[in-house]
Amino acid sequence: MRKVLVFSVLCLISLGVGWFLHFLYPYWELPWKTKAIQRWELRKTLQIGEGELSDIVLVEEKDMVGYTRKLLSFRWWGIPLEAFLLIPHSNEDKMPAILALPGHHTIKAEVIGEHPSRFDVDYGQKLVKAGFCVLAPDIPFSGDMRAEDHIALNLIMAGSNLTGLRVSYLKALVDYLSSLSFIDPERLGCVGWSMGGGLAMYLAAVDKRLKVVAISGYFGTYKETFLRMRQTTDNYIPGILEFGEMADVACLIAQRSLWIEGSSNDPEFPQEAFIKGIEDLKKCYGGHEERLTWQLISGGHRFEGKGLEEWFKRWL
Repeated sequence: MRKVLVFSVLCLISLGVGWFLHFLYPYWELPWKTKAIQRWELRKTLQIGEGELSDIVLVEEKDMVGYTRKLLSFRWWGIPLEAFLLIPHSNEDKMPAILALPGHHTIKAEVIGEHPSRFDVDYGQKLVKAGFCVLAPDIPFSGDMRAEDHIALNLIMAGSNLTGLRVSYLKALVDYLSSLSFIDPERLGCVGWSMGGGLAMYLAAVDKRLKVVAISGYFGTYKETFLRMRQTTDNYIPGILEFGEMADVACLIAQRSLWIEGSSNDPEFPQEAFIKGIEDLKKCYGGHEERLTWQLISGGHRFEGKGLEEWFKRWL
C-alpha cells in the first residue's frame, strides 16, 4: 500500500512539474525534439491525406532497347491520371525503383526521353538504362498554369495547400511501387527537377521509405525565394515558416543519401540562397558527410544531372 502511495505521489509531482515547464519552455522549442515529432509537424502543416490508386489499367506496352515501357492509367481521389512505368531487362528478382517527377513546363514524356526537352530532364530514361525501374507520373493540376493557380488559391482558402495534396498522391504512388512483386521495397528512391524537386524534398521528408533522393532546381531559403519574388502558388504552404526553413525540411531526409543541384543564375532559386541552404543542411549530415553531395551548375533554371546515375548506383 505504501509503495502504491509513493508511486502515486511521484506521478502527481511529475505531472505538476511537466505542466509548469510547459509554460516556461513549450515542447516544440526543446532542443532534443525528435525527428519523429518534426515529421509529424510537417505532415500536419502539409495536410497530408490518405488514398490509394484505383482503376489501374495498362493502356500500352512497348519493348524498348534494354527495357519495357508501360503506360498506366488510374484514378486517385477520383482524378484521372497516367504514369509511365519503365522496367529494365534485368535478372534481378527484386530490383530498385525510382519515382521520377517532372517540373512545371515539362511532362512525363520528357522525363522518359520520348519527347525532347528544353530543360534536359530526361533523367527517367537515363536511370532505367542504368538498371533502375522508373515510375514517371503525371502531377495533378500541373498542365494548365491558370487552373493550377486557381486550385492552389482555393485550397489555401480551405486551410490546405496544393503541395500537400500532391505529396499525398505521391505517397500513394510509393505504395503502388512497393506492392509490385518485382520491386524491392527497401530500395526506393526519388528524383525531381523544379516543382518535381520540391515535391521530392517534401515527400522524402515525410516518407522514410525513400532511401535515396535527388533534388534539382529547387533549394535555398524561403526568405530568398518565395518571399523575395512571386512564384507559382503551389509553393505557398500556410504555416511552413512556423515549421522552419527549407533546410529544416531537407534535414528530415538525413542521414539518407541526398543529391542536390542548383544553378548559378537561377532567378527563382538564387545562388546565395542555395549556398546558405546547403551550409545549414550540412549540419544535419555531421558524421555522415559522404551521404550528402551537391553541385552548382552554370546557367539558369535547368537540369544537368552530373553524377546522378552513379549516386543512385552507389546508395540504392
